[in-house]
Amino acid sequence: MSGLSTSRTARPPVPVIVVAGFLGSGKTTLLNHLLRTAGATGTRLGVLVNDFGSVNIDALLVSAQADGAVSLSNGCMCCTVDADGLADALTSLVRPSAKIDAIVIEASGIAEPRSLIRMVTAVTDPRLRYGGLVYVVDAAHIHALREEHPEVDAHMAIADLILVNKSDLITGADLRTVEEIVAQLNPTVAAMVTQEARIDPALLFDIDESAGTDEPRSGQLTLDELLLEEHDHSGHDHLHAGYEAITFRSDEPLDPRRLARFLERPPSGCFRIKGIVHFDRPRYRQKFVVHAVGGFVRVSRESWAPRTPSTELVAIGRGLDAEAVNAELQAAIARPEDAEDEHGILGVLRHVPD
Repeated sequence: MSGLSTSRTARPPVPVIVVAGFLGSGKTTLLNHLLRTAGATGTRLGVLVNDFGSVNIDALLVSAQADGAVSLSNGCMCCTVDADGLADALTSLVRPSAKIDAIVIEASGIAEPRSLIRMVTAVTDPRLRYGGLVYVVDAAHIHALREEHPEVDAHMAIADLILVNKSDLITGADLRTVEEIVAQLNPTVAAMVTQEARIDPALLFDIDESAGTDEPRSGQLTLDELLLEEHDHSGHDHLHAGYEAITFRSDEPLDPRRLARFLERPPSGCFRIKGIVHFDRPRYRQKFVVHAVGGFVRVSRESWAPRTPSTELVAIGRGLDAEAVNAELQAAIARPEDAEDEHGILGVLRHVPD
């Protein structure tokens, strides 16, 4: 097992988010929305697609193209890739000079979602972690889609986040029917009703709050910010609606076995879990940094200095039961008899990369 984090992994591992959905569902719209909002938050995205032409990334976001890579005006990077080159492309995007904060893979044409997830989770680079499967559903045509492509049910069943998109094109009664279909296929998934695939990027990956726009700026707006102004007439606050972030804090150490159970089987509606954990176990009193999405768990170990050991975990999703989440984590606080479980720490250590 690995020891304390080294300088090579000082930055948090970059989440690799898989975006899937059938033609016309809104995947490209979601990609463009994430790219437009990235510049305003100081976030740098890496996007992997099969073909620039088929994805049709907004022309005004593109500043230069060479050797299968496009540099975007907001500092993001877009690359063409096939299944064989996926691992190499991911590793290239997390090189130190790229300074990428998150990577989004557009699944069409590369592989079936399940196969693509396997490929992403098989990449052993410690600078990367699986960031979840986001499945975009065309709510206006879901019945015809399921009839023509029965495999869509299997896709939704393994998704970590489902966007019920184009909700403005159907009635409220029809929308409720679509939500019921999603709930039947994937009872525990975090599902969000969207128009134009507009979601808060903070649901998918961490935003650098220090790069916010509270302070006055001088000079011209970047092209992505102009696009954001053009397409967003209702203010920024609505982007933060629709999901919850529940924070749990404890100065008492946690039991690793019960915490591992919580991370591997997250609460209904939970998309991801992140934070730091304190275990008061001999040889394992370091700071454990955890990232979990859809039952995929990634753990690293670091020094507590200069802060005092404690636990702080955040569960992010939609429709979360705050009381149930807090109760389950409260139940994970270590008890005196837990000290006799000498192998309990293995539940967490198996998620630490070699």
